[in-house]
Amino acid sequence: MTRLVTLAFFALVLAAAAPSRAAITRRDLADVGVTPPPGAALPLDLPLHEDATSKPLRAWLGAKPAVLVLADYTCETLCGPIISIVADALDHSGLRAGTDFDLIVVGLDAKDTAADAARMKQAQLGADDSAASHFLTGDADTVGALAKALGFVSVYDRERDQFAHPAAAFVIAPDGRLARALPGLAIDPATMRLAIVDAGKGTVGTLTDHIRLLCYGYDPASGTYSVAIGRILSVAGGVTTIALMLLIGLLLWHQRSAPQTAATALHGEARSRTPTTE
Repeated sequence: MTRLVTLAFFALVLAAAAPSRAAITRRDLADVGVTPPPGAALPLDLPLHEDATSKPLRAWLGAKPAVLVLADYTCETLCGPIISIVADALDHSGLRAGTDFDLIVVGLDAKDTAADAARMKQAQLGADDSAASHFLTGDADTVGALAKALGFVSVYDRERDQFAHPAAAFVIAPDGRLARALPGLAIDPATMRLAIVDAGKGTVGTLTDHIRLLCYGYDPASGTYSVAIGRILSVAGGVTTIALMLLIGLLLWHQRSAPQTAATALHGEARSRTPTTE
């Protein structure tokens, strides 16, 4: 997957607001971004916590696609808006939380507590206590391994105790495979829906969704699905081929059944002309 073009808004804020002796340099900020490695997949045995519950990542993912966001729970700039935008896209996608997908947020800062995660969840999702939304925490090694698997590069600003990081949301397949990386500040419900349907591999969405996936291609540069002319031509060609095969089969069937029908008709006519005796 090519480098995701995404707006590291927080990084730009830091760069603009930082004094000349800032802890983060422009060279540091140049490394901030999302570049998933080929065939990216999450380490499913990573231990993550929500309140007093601790489970490996595979248990949090379950058997359905998930939308994952890495966020700093004490961030006062970018993280809240990212979560809000992602949640809004999910709400308007037409898919069912807890049935078609789960929302998983993982804290970037290992110092953040369960209380910090709960406050962020309350601030961005309100009174939503859905079991389909998990705001998790983990230690530094766990968060580092997760970020590395996703190709997610952030920079810690010790002076402000915050992270400069990219704005991104990750659609994860049930087996832990990274299906899509989406720009966190420009996610629309239609793109979110198709990404989750794509990750579900036939278990999520309607027939119309799957037909659209046949005709749409994902563009990593823009983080959106767009009409792919080549795919449309392939699908149209396949449909045309099937239709022609059915037509040829129907014609052959009629051709073979015509003599039998004629013979049956002649036999019936001959019987009707045969004189009968009383």
